[in-house]
Amino acid sequence: MASTDSRDAMTTRAGSAPLAALAIVMIFKEFSGLARLVATAAILACAAAPAAAKPGSELRFADDLSALAGEARAQRAPLMIVFTQASCIHCEIAKRDYLGPMNRSEELRGKVIIREIDVDSRARLRDFSGQTVSRKEFSLRYRVRSVPTVVVMDDRGNPLASPVVGLLADDFYRLYLQQAIDEGQTKMQAARK
Repeated sequence: MASTDSRDAMTTRAGSAPLAALAIVMIFKEFSGLARLVATAAILACAAAPAAAKPGSELRFADDLSALAGEARAQRAPLMIVFTQASCIHCEIAKRDYLGPMNRSEELRGKVIIREIDVDSRARLRDFSGQTVSRKEFSLRYRVRSVPTVVVMDDRGNPLASPVVGLLADDFYRLYLQQAIDEGQTKMQAARK
């Protein structure tokens, strides 16, 4: 089993400003007139490109965790909640290269239910107890400070494995995610006995 000491990850601080916005501020300080307009347009175009070029990175957002808990009980599968942020490039890479393919994987079908929660969203969701809270409030319950953070939990919202925080090196990220799923399945099966 891999050690948490080896988890050297790329993360985005939850609530941090998008890089494109910071670049635009720097341009306004350095350029003027037409040069400022052209540079700003170029940065905005580059920032929009990854969002447009992410087929297969989509995960379903968690809107009703109490209903999802029923689904998890019926399937006897843990929930994998992926805490993200819209402006986080590491989140997009994790979803596109790892979590999206895992979500579509025949091998994992029925073994884990994967959903996403945007930590900056003020949109409401129904939590495990049936109460309505904002996605941001819900993420604070799990002490999410950096994104992406992946938490594998049972049908009551109890974590079943150590969270996977950040986008880790390719060799390890897939391993940590699989270990978290395996640990979650083992604990759920043991609890049913």
